[in-house]
Amino acid sequence: MRKISSLLVFTLVNSVWGVVYGMIGPFYTLYIAGKSGGMEKLGYAFSIMILVQAASSYYVGRYSDRLGRKPFLFGMAYIDAFVLFSYTVVSQTYQIYILQALLGVTNAVSLTIRGSLLADLTRADNRGSEIGRFNALVSVFTAAGFILGGYLAKYYGLKAIFYFGAIVIVCSTALLFFIQEPKNN
Repeated sequence: MRKISSLLVFTLVNSVWGVVYGMIGPFYTLYIAGKSGGMEKLGYAFSIMILVQAASSYYVGRYSDRLGRKPFLFGMAYIDAFVLFSYTVVSQTYQIYILQALLGVTNAVSLTIRGSLLADLTRADNRGSEIGRFNALVSVFTAAGFILGGYLAKYYGLKAIFYFGAIVIVCSTALLFFIQEPKNN
């Protein structure tokens, strides 16, 4: 029973985060393109993020096996909130590159921990259907975030989306305390 309730909490947290990332998603690329100084620099910014993500993934997985998944989720959320806020105050291309590198680390955490914790929280006999339901719910909330983001950008501006997203991410980490992480063998 504990695994099911922890899975529901994890689904709720990821759904909230899905709304935030959906809300920011399309505007994030436009915002970074404007801040970085051109489309060619946007390509560098995203390459930096993906390369750091690739370099970090193994270590995130390795240390999460030793330290648990939740500390990585907290760290990822707080760093993501910091990065979202920082996008609104940076002015130099190299600062964008640093923020993109930080996002590379948090993306590695997100992808690795999400998969690992889902495996930890689901039962082997119906793991596929539980993970499928998780992904479906998070996707629906992410789509809602895209719609919400358009209205927020129209009425409050792009920076407001980043501020709102950062606040929601930080506040939603409180739900992580309710996840009972299985002990590693």
